[in-house]
Formats: sequence, C-alpha cells, structure tokens
Amino acid sequence: MKKITIWMILGVMTMLALVASVAACAEKPAADESQVRAYADPITEDTLIGMNENDYAKFSEHFDEAMKNAIPEANFGQLVATIKPVIGDYVSKEFWTVEKQGEYTLVKYKTKFTNESADVIVTVSFHEVEGKTYLSGLWFDSPKLRKQ
Repeated sequence: MKKITIWMILGVMTMLALVASVAACAEKPAADESQVRAYADPITEDTLIGMNENDYAKFSEHFDEAMKNAIPEANFGQLVATIKPVIGDYVSKEFWTVEKQGEYTLVKYKTKFTNESADVIVTVSFHEVEGKTYLSGLWFDSPKLRKQ
C-alpha cells in the first residue's frame, strides 16, 4: 500500500483522537451503562460487520458528518486493506467500559479478530445531535496494529 495512503489514514485517526483528547479535559459525568449499551452495542456491531463484509453503507450507516468526511467511501477500501491483513476479520465483542467526555460518550470493547490472538480494543465515540445518536470516532488497538 502506498505510504501516502497509510499516512492519510493515520492522520485522520490522529485528528479524531485529538478531538477526543480535548473533550477529555472536560468534567466527566457518569454514563448510564445500560442506556449507552442499548445504542452502542448494535451500532458497533453493524460497523464492524460492515467492515468484515466490505460494505461501506453498513459500515458508515451511523456516522456523523465528521466521520463521513474523515472516512469517505473512496477511502474505505484503503482502511480495510490496512487493518484486515494485520488482524483479520471481526469475530466477537465484549463490553468493557463507558465514560462521558464532554458531549461525547466513549465505549470500549474487547474484541476478537481472526488473525490477532490478543484482544483488539475497539473504542467507539458517540454523540447526540437533535435527539439522534451518531458514531463520531472509531479506533482499533492491538499488539499487531501497534507494530505497524
């Protein structure tokens, strides 16, 4: 894969991490775990299955505008081509933590992928706009990915 593409994807992920970090400076009110999981679990599942199936419509169905701009359909194939050869296909997830960071809710899952023996930590950021919850950030962390 071209180095410029990898740097572009890493740049987008860094930008999203920076937004989450800035939000982290705000006071952290408690999040109602059961209420958050009611939307976070199915949205995260759809997103990860969409990635497995190379289905951008399913992958991005719950994205907010910033995420759609950060990972447009034209870049989706490059993202999948960067992640899947390293950790494989998504298999399952286990809820781990939830925390509020300003207007964002961060949910972490310990997930299993076919080519990674360790847990892949998937962090998903959500926020609400006009009564609807959107996915606003998506990060993957695992030993194999850190070696890249």
